[in-house]
Amino acid sequence: MRIVVRLLCLALISFTLSLTASSPVAAHEERESQFPAGDGTVPKKRSLRQAADVIVVCKADSRKRIRKLPGRRLRAFNMRLLRQCEHRHMQAAVDAVERQRTNIYVLPGVYREQPSWDVPCMDDYEGGVVEYDQIVSCGEVVNLVTIAGDDPDDPDIKCDNQLCDLQVVGTGAGPRDVTLKGGFREDGDWVKHNGIKADRADGFYLANMRAMLFRENAFYVHETDGYVLDRFEASHNDLYGVLTFTSDHGVISNCNAHRNGDSGVYPGSAADVNATSSTTGPLTRWAAEVTGCNMHHNALGMSGTAGNSVYVHDNRIHHNGLGFIVESILAGHPGMPQDHGWFEDNLIYSNNTNYYEKYVQGDDAPCQETTAELVGHQRGVVCPAFGFPVGTGGMIIGNHNFIDSNQVWDNWRQGFMLFWVPPALLRGDYDPLHQQDNSNHNAFTKNELGYSPKGEVLPNGIDFYWDEAGQGNCWQDNLTAPGAEVTHNYAIDLPDCGNPSQWPIGNLVKTTQLIPCATYDRRSEPDPAGCDWLDTPEKPGTGSRAQGAGAERPGDGPVAPAALLAITLVGTLGIRAAGARRQRARADQ
Repeated sequence: MRIVVRLLCLALISFTLSLTASSPVAAHEERESQFPAGDGTVPKKRSLRQAADVIVVCKADSRKRIRKLPGRRLRAFNMRLLRQCEHRHMQAAVDAVERQRTNIYVLPGVYREQPSWDVPCMDDYEGGVVEYDQIVSCGEVVNLVTIAGDDPDDPDIKCDNQLCDLQVVGTGAGPRDVTLKGGFREDGDWVKHNGIKADRADGFYLANMRAMLFRENAFYVHETDGYVLDRFEASHNDLYGVLTFTSDHGVISNCNAHRNGDSGVYPGSAADVNATSSTTGPLTRWAAEVTGCNMHHNALGMSGTAGNSVYVHDNRIHHNGLGFIVESILAGHPGMPQDHGWFEDNLIYSNNTNYYEKYVQGDDAPCQETTAELVGHQRGVVCPAFGFPVGTGGMIIGNHNFIDSNQVWDNWRQGFMLFWVPPALLRGDYDPLHQQDNSNHNAFTKNELGYSPKGEVLPNGIDFYWDEAGQGNCWQDNLTAPGAEVTHNYAIDLPDCGNPSQWPIGNLVKTTQLIPCATYDRRSEPDPAGCDWLDTPEKPGTGSRAQGAGAERPGDGPVAPAALLAITLVGTLGIRAAGARRQRARADQ
């Protein structure tokens, strides 16, 4: 009976989430993508002398800005480069590249890239997904600056033209000295979707600049093997500060990502280099490394749909709505379900900023304005693209994730959340044997919970939320403040790593409690009925930490039969609705 009800729940959740996934703000639209061959390497910064060629970009006021830079040597370096400047726009410099291993130096200034705003080739674009050949012929349809390294007529996606191993470096004292700024047109709409997009541009290296005010992403790396984004700032974008997608051998480092409507940093569909590995723990090979970043005041600090083999360490993730998530929810992402994230030595704290209440809910809320400019992104307004639980340090919806030695405090709802979703159904796979392909074999070990590095006792609402689903999940050697205990929502002690969880099917009531939140849409459904994720949790007191342990197990009380009956009825409706949608899709085809 439990399995039958679970299958009905699958249909209901799949149908509900499919409605959310079809929302125009649910996720970025992207062409069908594939992982690179994986034979690349992480590029290293080149000096001016090591470059095969040097191209310099400057603005009319660069000289004035250079004179204000701190340090005699830095000013002298910029003045020497200024004498070589031949371009006023970054795209013009990219178009002038003739040899691989070229360095482009961008001198202090604000770059609006006006020549990319409107070009004749844009006239044929009517919206929607942009294929790679169009990126090559007219990247301006969505990007201010486009770096496309592959010949669209050859069968592979490997970089093979003059833009391979390109390095673009700002020459100021810090990222804000060189700013790529999107913004808005006269009608209030966004100037562009993306700031800089490196597409099939193996060996791409970018450093020391800021990009802001784009409809989707400030920096975007796509189908690229070998990239570095270092010492940059990405802010005030409607979706992501940084998006990397179906790429490998990448490093995102020393960044400041803030005030983005989805996440500050998003290594999505990272190359699934550990797909065949059955171990959970430190990785010897990863596809993307995120380190030294300050991710704050975003809807989510970091996220990764199919965030596979990502090594996330030594970052500060704080004052977001949700700290981080790696997940297996959305269809259309290669590498599903998510696997092998490694989170270590991060500071994850105070992720309680509620942008739903502040900017989304209410008829006069800024996020309900008619144009992007009126919304106020330029003033720091954040419009969350998804509905996620405010007050949560990290969410895991995947497999073989290793969450070790992080410091996690002052997240008012929960420190970490582990639960199951039906991604196979969302991918159109209805085989019952495939529906439990997450969340399994995840380990939470040696995390320091409920107190800051200064020793302040600042508890999480509870330390661990678990829906009881999955095999091989375990919690061990996590530390708390003196006199406190690890808190959680499980009726007995959480499984340790010597005796991990064994039963793949979780608590049905916990699962179905999450369904209402899947209908969130920041315009049509900004405050879903029955969803408390978007409410600011009460700040836990220092004496409240014992509340999570030993709490009554949801589903064990008299409400369970009625709840299961309701699930069965609604699940049947979900199956019928999903079947009708498939029939309509076949008819359309």
